[in-house]
Order: sequence, then structure tokens, then C-alpha cells
Amino acid sequence: MNVRRQLTLSAIVLGIGLGLGGGPTWAQTAAHDHGQTQLELTLNAGAKWQGDDNMIKGMNAIRGALAARLPAIDARTLPAEDYKALATEAQGQVDFMVENCKLQPEVDEQFHTVLGQILDGISALQGEADPHEGVLLIVQALDAYGAHFEHPNWQSL
Repeated sequence: MNVRRQLTLSAIVLGIGLGLGGGPTWAQTAAHDHGQTQLELTLNAGAKWQGDDNMIKGMNAIRGALAARLPAIDARTLPAEDYKALATEAQGQVDFMVENCKLQPEVDEQFHTVLGQILDGISALQGEADPHEGVLLIVQALDAYGAHFEHPNWQSL
């Protein structure tokens, strides 16, 4: 992890720990973190990529699993085993999307970039380090997904 990103994450964690303004939401953190990881995605000639129903189903499930836990994550009250459960749920959805992938090669290439970052987040959630880094990676991947893929009624966290 580069120093700038580590300092930014430390500042976020410190701000949440001190309860400044109730702590930032993950959407605010991802949007305002100037040291955030930028996914290398492109649009399809200026338009969002068209996915399939399996992609939409899986991404809805990952977003829903994370959204349900965000209040406890923000409050730093989510038990460690719940971070592991989130990782398991997200991994299950990634596996489902990969196994049932029917995307065109160009779309698939872009989508696998998003999935790669989600997998990095899952890895961080399963590790011994602060699981908030994993949450941040997944939130950033979900935000990038929403900006680059057609998904009816998608809402950023």
C-alpha cells in the first residue's frame, strides 16, 4: 500500500474512531478520498457497458450485503465474524457471476477489473488487518461499476 493511501485510510479510521460528525459514510469516504485506488475502466464509446442479468443479480446482492452492514461498520460495532460473513457472501456472488458469465469479451474485460477489486476487498475482509480497508475497496469497486455499467436503479452507497 502506498504511503499516501495509508495516510488517507488512517485519517478516515481516526475520524470514524473519534466520531467526528457521526463519522463519514462510506459513500462520502470513497467520493472524497483523493488517494483512492482508481480502477482502469473505460466507457463503451462514451456509453455505459451493457451487462447481463447474472451480473445485475450478483452486483445487487453484493451491494445489498454491504449496505445492510454499513451503519454498524460506520459505528465500528460490526463484529469481526460479520466482516467474514460479508466476505463469504461477496465471494459467493463473485463465483456465481463468473460461473454464469455470458458477457461479450469487451464487457467481460471491463467487468473483471471491477471483480478484481472486489476480490481484493474480500481478501482484506478475511485477513487479520483492519477490515475497513476491504470495505473501502469494495465500495470503490461498486461506485466504479455504477459509473461504467448499465444497471437499472443502481444507487451508490
